[in-house]
Amino acid sequence: MFNYIKETIMAPSTRSSSTTNKTSNTDTTEKDLISCKSLTAAAPMRGYKITDNNRTRKFGIGANSLEMLLSKAKSKFPLQDLHIYLASDGFEVSDDDYFYSLPAQTLFIVAGPDSVITTDPDFEFERMRQESPLLKVADIFYDFIEKHPDKFRRMITQYELQKQRRMLDNTKAHLSLREEHMEWFKGGEERFHSKEEAMSMRAQTRVRGYYYKTKEELTRNPLYRQNAKARQVINSVLEQFRYLLIGCDYFSMMFDRKCQQKHEFLSHQLQQEEEETDGAASVPKRLRQLIKDYTKRNNILDKWSVSLCSNLGDFYCQGSYSDNGNCCSRQHSINPYASRENLILFQVWNLDHQIELCRSILPSLVANVEKLITQPQLKCTLHHKRVIDISVLEYFLEIFSLKNLKLVHITCHEKTQRTNNSNGRLVCSECHEYCIVQELMEVDEESS
Repeated sequence: MFNYIKETIMAPSTRSSSTTNKTSNTDTTEKDLISCKSLTAAAPMRGYKITDNNRTRKFGIGANSLEMLLSKAKSKFPLQDLHIYLASDGFEVSDDDYFYSLPAQTLFIVAGPDSVITTDPDFEFERMRQESPLLKVADIFYDFIEKHPDKFRRMITQYELQKQRRMLDNTKAHLSLREEHMEWFKGGEERFHSKEEAMSMRAQTRVRGYYYKTKEELTRNPLYRQNAKARQVINSVLEQFRYLLIGCDYFSMMFDRKCQQKHEFLSHQLQQEEEETDGAASVPKRLRQLIKDYTKRNNILDKWSVSLCSNLGDFYCQGSYSDNGNCCSRQHSINPYASRENLILFQVWNLDHQIELCRSILPSLVANVEKLITQPQLKCTLHHKRVIDISVLEYFLEIFSLKNLKLVHITCHEKTQRTNNSNGRLVCSECHEYCIVQELMEVDEESS
């Protein structure tokens, strides 16, 4: 907690601002529009919750489309230009595909396009701040931190090293089931039976967010909108991404303490301590299981299907981008399994793309797609045969996996532009990664 006060009180707010309006696809055919309307009409009604930014009123609403939800929300909150945002993280929901991926009883915030959204973590933290004497002293610390930042940092670091382990031993961190630790499961975790299940879903949610961000950036790119061949290639890449994500269960094991495969940096961290002291819902269940079995049997993603926490649930910051290796100079750590308060604070820990998603990976992917369709006679750099696809697996690992992601405390998440580049390339029919991805995409046909 002191660590959070020390590092976060002066940090920028995690609240989300408004997102840009999405442009429609000018190449959609009349047949696609009719099919889309039919799908919306056939979608089942589900219950959702809406509230305003200040949580003054809350309503239950039934809807089977984003358009219906917006229409009913306007009758409850008559704003001139109403938008809806996820209460959990502040992201605007403006796409039916994403809307359908959300579970029933999701809480939305209705607000104007330029509103600064107060997310659930922000709201709950402010409420705790008013109720907890410990958090009230944050205002007292503020002046001291400004005048003596280095001294304060040394004091808190020393305190954490001496007390954190002893404090965790006195908590309910080791408990797992809902009936054993009821207060941990308040709010969004009420539907889960164990802490591990809830944390696995949180990892999946973050990875799903990267998929929808990738899909949004690629499909609004001019190349996608203006070139039919490029559109076909990019749609195929997105579909292969979905299959690979299903195969690794959206990397749900990243936050699961019961996963036996641990990240190699974690083993080193624990050894040091000892010495010192989308869219998957649209894929049938049978096919999802076949994909998972295939990826497991062929060890496609084993190296990166690992957990980032200890068996008790301790997470350690891997350090900022400018730090060498996986070492945090400030020694940030947290155990979200220990208490509801820690679980809320864990939401400000980020998965940081070392090779940047929007500045490097996606531009590289689009550039290679353009080469593929405009220069079909190019040769693969490894086998010197004609290229036929982009390196889907390499891009997948850079966007979604711990090959390129580091778990960092919010103050260690450097937003400066990076100098490294994506390793994605064009591949031929003899490239190993092309072969295994193509085999994966044929799993359903082979099982028929």
